[in-house]
Amino acid sequence: MERKAFLDQEPPPGYIPGVGRGATGFTTSADTRVSTIEVEEDEDADETNIQDFISTDGSILAQIDHIDKEDEEADKIYEEIERKLNSKSKSNKSIPLQLTTIPATEERFSDLKRALTTVSTIEWSNLPEAGDMTRRNKRSRIAEQEQQRTYAVPDSALMSMSAGTISGLSKTNFQSISQSRDKLLGNQLDNLLSDNININNSTVNNEELDKIKSGNYANIKNVSKGRAILASLRKTEPHRASSWIASARLEEEANNLNQAKILIVEGCKNARKDEDIWIESIRLHRKKVEDSKLCKSIIAEGLRYNPKSEKLWLLAEEVENEHDIISRRRILMKGLEELPSNVQLWRHLILLEDDKEDVKKMLEKAVELCPTHWEFWENWINISPYEEAKVKLNRARKELKGDYRVWLTAAKLEEKGNPKADLSKLIKMMDRAFKDNLAGDSTNILTKTDWIQQAVSAELEGFSKTCKSIVTTLLVNENIQQDDLQFWLDEAEKIKSDESNLTSKYIYEFIIDKFPNNIQIWIKLLASLKSLSHNNLDEVYTFYEKAIDLNPHVEILVLMYAKDKWISGKDIDGAKLILKNLPDNLNGNINIVLARVKLEVKTKDYKCAQIIQEQYLNEYPESSVDMWYKYIHFLRFLNWKNNENNSIKLIKEVNRALSYFPESDKLYIQKVEIYLNELCDLNLARESASLGTKRCPESIDLWILLSKIDEKLNILIRARSDLDNGILKIPTSDKLWKAKIDLEIRNKDLIVARQLSNKALKLFPKSSNLWIQYLSLIPKMSQRKTAFLDALKSTMNSSIILMAIGVFFWMDEKHLKAESWFERSLKESKTNGDCWGWLYNFTKKVGTNDDIEKFKIRFLDSFDDIEDGETWLSVTNDFTNYDKEPFEILQQVSDSLLSYQII
Repeated sequence: MERKAFLDQEPPPGYIPGVGRGATGFTTSADTRVSTIEVEEDEDADETNIQDFISTDGSILAQIDHIDKEDEEADKIYEEIERKLNSKSKSNKSIPLQLTTIPATEERFSDLKRALTTVSTIEWSNLPEAGDMTRRNKRSRIAEQEQQRTYAVPDSALMSMSAGTISGLSKTNFQSISQSRDKLLGNQLDNLLSDNININNSTVNNEELDKIKSGNYANIKNVSKGRAILASLRKTEPHRASSWIASARLEEEANNLNQAKILIVEGCKNARKDEDIWIESIRLHRKKVEDSKLCKSIIAEGLRYNPKSEKLWLLAEEVENEHDIISRRRILMKGLEELPSNVQLWRHLILLEDDKEDVKKMLEKAVELCPTHWEFWENWINISPYEEAKVKLNRARKELKGDYRVWLTAAKLEEKGNPKADLSKLIKMMDRAFKDNLAGDSTNILTKTDWIQQAVSAELEGFSKTCKSIVTTLLVNENIQQDDLQFWLDEAEKIKSDESNLTSKYIYEFIIDKFPNNIQIWIKLLASLKSLSHNNLDEVYTFYEKAIDLNPHVEILVLMYAKDKWISGKDIDGAKLILKNLPDNLNGNINIVLARVKLEVKTKDYKCAQIIQEQYLNEYPESSVDMWYKYIHFLRFLNWKNNENNSIKLIKEVNRALSYFPESDKLYIQKVEIYLNELCDLNLARESASLGTKRCPESIDLWILLSKIDEKLNILIRARSDLDNGILKIPTSDKLWKAKIDLEIRNKDLIVARQLSNKALKLFPKSSNLWIQYLSLIPKMSQRKTAFLDALKSTMNSSIILMAIGVFFWMDEKHLKAESWFERSLKESKTNGDCWGWLYNFTKKVGTNDDIEKFKIRFLDSFDDIEDGETWLSVTNDFTNYDKEPFEILQQVSDSLLSYQII
């Protein structure tokens, strides 16, 4: 070896060998001796004698021939220090000065050596060995390699171990050995990859590996890393199909289809017995139409190695031209030669056949080869004549013991072959089906909901008697009680639709037979029957009569019967007869009397309507204030209709009613309106209103009416005072505050109106009517947008506020925006008549005639639910509109809404 040049050079100044490696020097034998010197000191002794003694003794300080200046200076410093120390210890002159050096190694450990005599043999054997640091890493690698060596086990040893002939040895887990060996080989193969592909535990991203294992190749960020991982997997286990499939899909996601095909073809060569890799190869090659012939050859090659693969046979049939029935049939028949009991192949083959006789023969063969598959039995039975089907069904019952579907099909077959089949016979069959189902496998037992779905399926197939037998058997077996009613009512409501309404009807019928006095169930049953019997209302009427006979004291059933007779049956005379021939306990019912009056008004028989009301009031004068109110309202209508001036008679009738109900604000309002409209006497009207406020101080409408009369008399101070008094009496009414603001707006005092509006909103922040007044007092639309949000937030998206926002957009000529807000308002609540009026205005302005007709139908369906809206109520309460049709009222409401600038 060539000698390094720096070894012959002088070291740099201050160089200390080994200091860079942390060397601290070493000791010699001269340093290990101990010398003890006793020095007798007297008063005349000085430091020079001590120094001379020390310097002449080589044990502490050796004589050095070449002492440089720095050493001399250091020696002087140490001597000075020793002199000062000795001067301080003059009091201890008798104590000899003992100078020692580092003791010898033997002396230092002598006490420990003596202690070793007490160590036992066991303790000595448990002492750890001293670590040998020499070539430690290399020795650990050699030991690890020694442990990783594998040796072939002789066949004789394996045979004896499997037979258990070797004593003292347990069975070896060859699977774990194989897995460990595979893992070891995989690591070794990874290390053998080329230098440009560096795969180890520190560089492989676990996230990438998880994506590859899960098949999520699209989101792999580092494609090259994924390729490297898959390359390792392919080299480790070349016969595993999943590695090749993953590699091909990764290339496909990287838009490298050619490389994907190359990889999958190579994979087919290495994993020929795996059907998945052939399927993947076909999928990749089918991306181009021109590769269809290649796909067929690939399938043929795959079937040569996997003749028992169901997926490949089905794929082979799929690859063929869909119009080439002969080729597809031939492929499926070849597949059945390999897999004669395969259900999917038989199913596809049967679907390709059109001839009924051929289908029957195929089903017969399929049933023979697949006797436990119910679908083939069911189809074979269904295409057979009634007598043959019964024989085949008996065969199926023997093959499929305990299968409820056999009895279900038997019931359908009986109903199909014998339309006059007795329902009790079908119920017995269903009972057998229930018992077989309960006795079968616990995992396949049908629940209550499952049986209801079976009934719905039977109904949709046209087997109504089978449907009823299922429902009846189910409810009998469940033994429903009063507490279970809600579940069955919910189930019946859930399945009720145009297609499966019959099932819900049977549920209602059964419950009614068991609970005949449950009115809620009767109402739901009748609604279900009406949706079913569009052309056959006689059945509905029969159930109505049955319900009334069982519940003669329930007025709602009578009213529903009369209404359906009038509206659905267009038989108004029949409806009158129903309301006339009542049970004795319903003769004095006010709702039925009002219904009779309504029918008479619809037929323009006003005289009869008047007689009915007068008879009732003469017989029951103190029964109801509502009856008196409606009667006076009707008399006002007749007075106007006949152009008569019977105002005096009206006042008499009102006073008569007030004698029975002296604290009724409705009657006082009627009296005031008669004075205002019929007699046109403001003073008498004010007198009656003032009396009404004294008798009924809690009536909001009377206070507002009194204020309007004073306003008409041009006494604004008193009008304001009336409202203030009303607020004092009823401080919780936002309606009085609204009337107060309206009064100022009508008199064009907008400043006071805004002040009152702000004050009212502080008192009633959730009042929709006050928010509308506040919004109407904001002059510009751009300034209202923030207020819109505040109003919606404060009123919890009130339908009135939603409608009001739509009106503001309408006034701003933004009709489409207005329409969206009107629809939102109706979605929130369909009871607001004003919203219907505004939406009708939009439909007239923008829509076609068809749109208007659709809207009309939609409105009539919801007419009975409408009960809100300021304009709507003012129109409907007007006695001149007493006999108007619903759509006529809507037209009048819509015109009234357009007649003024703001809501």
